[in-house]
Amino acid sequence: MAKALEFVFQFPPVHGVFDTGFGVVYVFGELHENEIEDILAHETLHYVLLKMAGKKASLKLDKIYSHVVSD
Repeated sequence: MAKALEFVFQFPPVHGVFDTGFGVVYVFGELHENEIEDILAHETLHYVLLKMAGKKASLKLDKIYSHVVSD
């Protein structure tokens, strides 16, 4: 059985997201509701791709996302 994906919310004075690569994602800072939803969806997709297609496919997600956002 696959390990569950876990999100840990921390609120120091910095902003950002840190994915441990082991199914734990740390979300730092006070973010707008839409930003949090985007982060949860994005990191969940990373985790699913990692489990289904491997690390290389999961890492390529960021390249696809940055290309879509910049267009």
